[in-house]
Amino acid sequence: MNRFVQTWQGQMQNVNAGRTLAAFLVVAMLTLAACFDPEPEPTPEPTPTATATAVPPPPTATPEPTATPAPPTATPEPTSTPEPTATPTPEPSPTATPQIAALFEYSRAVRLLEVQEFDDSIAAFGLVIRKLPEFARAYHGRGLAFYGDERLGLALKDFDTAIGLEPEYGPTYVARARLYIDEGETAKAVADLETALSVFSPVREGREIAAVRALLDSIR
Repeated sequence: MNRFVQTWQGQMQNVNAGRTLAAFLVVAMLTLAACFDPEPEPTPEPTPTATATAVPPPPTATPEPTATPAPPTATPEPTSTPEPTATPTPEPSPTATPQIAALFEYSRAVRLLEVQEFDDSIAAFGLVIRKLPEFARAYHGRGLAFYGDERLGLALKDFDTAIGLEPEYGPTYVARARLYIDEGETAKAVADLETALSVFSPVREGREIAAVRALLDSIR
């Protein structure tokens, strides 16, 4: 019994020693585990990186061109403007068309004079004179028409005008000389007849020259 008690006590001691050793081992293992197996550090959450949005560069302001100052212009001194000289306006000469029309009218007036249509002839010569106021033969013809119509004063006026425009035309001197003879002014008639003889052409106007000489002999 004592041996049993001793054996049991010995076993209990062994068991206690074993338990103590086992407990020691467990503690030692936990300690080692604590030392060699540290808790994992918390993984830091990634910080969201702000993505930079490409901002277009501000528009570059185009510099306005600088106005180049113009050089100062010298102000011209006012010059005295000469007064314009009045230029006489030439009188328009009759054109070819009015001349041709006037010549046709002149031919008609002469025919009327030949048939002694004195009033119509005077009117026709008047149209020619209005279109051709420098045409001496028209005044001569109208003077003959006035003379045939016994309007001697108007006839004399037209003869004077015709001689003034064409002093080398002999028939007008003869016509005016006949008017002077009718009025009894023989001296004036002789002067006109002698002038007519001086302007007539002996080659072309021989018959007219003979008639003038015969008239002169009749009044002397």
